[in-house]
Amino acid sequence: MEKLLNLLERQQHTLNELIGVTKQEQEAIIAHNVDCVRASIKQKEELQRQLVELEKERQMLTAESRLSNLAVAAGDKKALLDALHHSLKNSLQELKTLNITNTLLIKTELAYFDFLKEKVFSTTKQYNDKGTLNSKPQDSNAVVSHLA
Repeated sequence: MEKLLNLLERQQHTLNELIGVTKQEQEAIIAHNVDCVRASIKQKEELQRQLVELEKERQMLTAESRLSNLAVAAGDKKALLDALHHSLKNSLQELKTLNITNTLLIKTELAYFDFLKEKVFSTTKQYNDKGTLNSKPQDSNAVVSHLA
């Protein structure tokens, strides 16, 4: 049981690091720091790889795939196992929320970039009073893009 608790603590530590890197990534997205975003992505990939390895090790260590099933047989370590289970679950939920937020921030930035690109570089073809096509800049009164 000690080996399992140690492994779960390592998983929690790695998750905490991943949450920290994801928060840094969020700040970099907001600050438009592409180099920092790239560095964060590399760090996240490494931490995710570590988590996969730790989970494989946990599954090999226990025949059960769920921690709640193991808590019944934990005896005097049940409280600690329950606490780790709860902590891991909360950390995963926080990580999921951060990733959703970062994805939305990136999508918003891309939509805004596409909107600006449309306004700056695109032209629409319209008929003039002689019935021929001419290029005229798009209506500049539109402020909100349908992509946002």
